[in-house]
Amino acid sequence: MLTDVYIQLNYDAYKELERQLLDYKQMETSHTTVEGFYHKAFRLQVGSIIFEFQGPLVHKPLEG
Repeated sequence: MLTDVYIQLNYDAYKELERQLLDYKQMETSHTTVEGFYHKAFRLQVGSIIFEFQGPLVHKPLEG
């Protein structure tokens, strides 16, 4: 099942969302939550709501 969400923004909120999307590489962060694993995430502020999207846990590459 797929859910559609429609959010109507004013001009300033729309332009801020556009700015964030164009600067995606600067938004993406990496987090270690379990030893030896990490996940990437990014946050988007849409109007007064903040959405955080987290990727799956992946194993860190072996050093050496």
